[in-house]
Amino acid sequence: MNNNEVFPSGYLRPITYFCAAILAMLMMSSVGAEDSVSKGPAPEARPPENTMDVTKRIDPTDFKNRFDLRSEYIDYGTASMMLIVPRVEYAFSNSLAIRTELPIAHYDPGSSSPSEGIGNLTTRLAWRAARNEGYALVVGSEISLDTASSANLTLGKHVLAPFAFWSIDIPSAKSIFFPFVQHGLAIGGDGSREHVHYTNLRTTLLTRWPARTYSFVEVNYWFDHERSNHYSSNVKAELGRFFTPKTGFYLRPGTGISGNDNRLGIRWSMEIGMRHFF
Repeated sequence: MNNNEVFPSGYLRPITYFCAAILAMLMMSSVGAEDSVSKGPAPEARPPENTMDVTKRIDPTDFKNRFDLRSEYIDYGTASMMLIVPRVEYAFSNSLAIRTELPIAHYDPGSSSPSEGIGNLTTRLAWRAARNEGYALVVGSEISLDTASSANLTLGKHVLAPFAFWSIDIPSAKSIFFPFVQHGLAIGGDGSREHVHYTNLRTTLLTRWPARTYSFVEVNYWFDHERSNHYSSNVKAELGRFFTPKTGFYLRPGTGISGNDNRLGIRWSMEIGMRHFF
């Protein structure tokens, strides 16, 4: 690396990919909007766009075909990681869906040379087991495969992580509350790497605001059972807006709250992303 460079080229490359993808999505959204103006019904026949209920659009218990793309920076205190994560979800029905994501990562350990490449391939199968007026239950499992191109970008294990979460409607607050529990356990991988065994408890509040805007507030507790139940907690707050009925963008800062686990804990994070439904 030349001394004249402000940032290493490897560090900027994921940001370049993300910006290019966002620009492409904006161009496609613009073309779609123009087509709807030229081919759609007369303006007076359309419902006002600001009547769209964003909580129904992004309700995680009502599955839809979607593409998500996010860029995330995580500061662990002594190390940091930059991620670009494309995610695709295919809905077999509104109660059964499969999701796949494969991150591109840049990891800086602080004390040695950075590493970059692809991370672990993660696939999730989710099923809405129950739904009634005011609540729903989703169960499923994730499997994370050790596909990372560098040992620094992974824990070195294949991890199976079943989960369950509930949605509880709070009409008076225009919100939905989501309690979430997940238990992860290594089922193979590099035998020389430390075993993986954790529990994640999470609570999320989704609130809708005027002008197709919404917010998430999420609190996470991670328990690392492999390290005498070391724990870490963090809070993340997301603010997002749908610029078209199918495409929205968001910003999600986060910070560590407490804990003593250096594998699952963070110092702070910043995420920017988009969601497109089709």
